[in-house]
Amino acid sequence: MLIDSPRLKHGDREHWSRLERYDQAIGTRLDRKEEQAITRITQWAAAGDGVCSVSWGKDSTVVAHLLALSGVRAPIVWVRSDPFEMPECDDVKDAFLATHTVEYVEKRAILRNPKRGEEGYETHHTNPNKKHQDVLKENIRGRYISGVRAQESRMRQRSARWHGTVSKNTCRPILDWTAEEVFAYMYRENLPVHPAYAMTYAGKLDRRWLRVHPLCSYHEESSVHGRDMVSWEDDYYADAIHAAIQHRLINR
Repeated sequence: MLIDSPRLKHGDREHWSRLERYDQAIGTRLDRKEEQAITRITQWAAAGDGVCSVSWGKDSTVVAHLLALSGVRAPIVWVRSDPFEMPECDDVKDAFLATHTVEYVEKRAILRNPKRGEEGYETHHTNPNKKHQDVLKENIRGRYISGVRAQESRMRQRSARWHGTVSKNTCRPILDWTAEEVFAYMYRENLPVHPAYAMTYAGKLDRRWLRVHPLCSYHEESSVHGRDMVSWEDDYYADAIHAAIQHRLINR
């Protein structure tokens, strides 16, 4: 269920509808993947309490759904980076909570580092002695479930080999899922999908590599089939970026 957004451009919805034909076909073959993921969650929960971290992107939404199916009682926690969260994250959250009975908690991060467009951003990110703020690590200190997938980076692939899907403190139930399987599972289960994944310039970008993330967090270009994430953000989220920066200026 693609959440609607006025930011979608001409042709975005039509291209998304074409992709859903593939999602429908792949979704029929995911019973075993679902069963394995639920087993991983219950195995992790047997060792103690913890939480499920979400961003309301595709992966964490699927994991929150799998948690609900598992019957494990673990709070779903969203650490918000306001005012830079993509506005539609709240729409995804509301749609999910309307159909799932879960314990839900929100935490608001205190953002210390400047964002793109703010004074000091370039100086901060080009200084090797300045560390990137790890908002999740600061706010989720105990055991947790996440939507991390090995396909997304070489570092995660190495981590998957070292730590597997379940460790003492972490559970990554969809670690071995592909992005195609995630989208297909969302279609099969009628889960709310953030519209950022349909913001592809009518198919010119690959939805698999688009991200739901706090805006203005990129320093270097992160190529998505020839287009950097900075220009993508500016094209689709210029109004939200302007509002976020103005909000920070007024409230300092």
